[in-house]
Amino acid sequence: MMQVGEALAQGTQAIHSCKISQTPLLDASLLLSAVTGLSREQLYTRSSSYLSGEAATVYRRLIDRRCQAQPVAYLTGVREFYGRTFTVDPSVLIPRSDTETLVQTVLDHLPNVASHRILDLCTGSGCVGITLAAEIPSAEVTLTDISDQALSVAQINAARLVDRPIELVCSDLFSSLDGRQFHVIATNPPYIADSWYEQLEVQVKQEPTLALLGGDQDGLAIIRRIIAQAPDHLLPHGLLCIECDYRQVDAVMLLFHQYGFSEVTYEHDLAHLQRVVRGGVACMKN
Repeated sequence: MMQVGEALAQGTQAIHSCKISQTPLLDASLLLSAVTGLSREQLYTRSSSYLSGEAATVYRRLIDRRCQAQPVAYLTGVREFYGRTFTVDPSVLIPRSDTETLVQTVLDHLPNVASHRILDLCTGSGCVGITLAAEIPSAEVTLTDISDQALSVAQINAARLVDRPIELVCSDLFSSLDGRQFHVIATNPPYIADSWYEQLEVQVKQEPTLALLGGDQDGLAIIRRIIAQAPDHLLPHGLLCIECDYRQVDAVMLLFHQYGFSEVTYEHDLAHLQRVVRGGVACMKN
């Protein structure tokens, strides 16, 4: 039989040896916690406890899959985001701390109205829109995605994390939202340029290309469509917030200006890189 501490040490060494991760101890801890139900702290306080044969077998399989570059979040089925635990699977992009900047931008710059209608476009796991729904109890939140599979994951998260109905709509951007308008549109759309894709870590390439690749040489094909169509779906004084790569910020800000947005600016992520572009509309388009 194998002790918890021994299992953690062996898993850490295996992940370190295959050079797939810069955080082998963290990865092994998360996998062992998922198998045992112990917190990461308890892995140390109960390090001399023994794993069952079944638990040891499952853990070894997870370590093997991690060494094959499968992301930890897909192996455990969860990822933390803005203080909440979201269900994830390979049909959705794994939530990242940088995207918390998008949530915070919306919270810091909400239009001054009594009740907000918020659209989370390209929702994936629902982490952005569901977090906003949880943080703004009066908000009416709509989640959209082109992927039915992604919406199924978002539905699971919405039912578990929010105590009121959240609308989910299968839509290619705004195609299923004719005539609908919102106070806020927040989106973390696909924006990776094709030329950048080959440079991504192997484990990132395990995530759905539908959620990664933005189209065109600069990765901005989808963002261009969003910015062009967003004014028709924003209420007066509405707010559009888009996550993008820091290398795209100048181009995205120019697009905001071209389509009539005002007070266009950007926000930094935790690494102090330009991450979210925001702008408002003064009135509805004729």
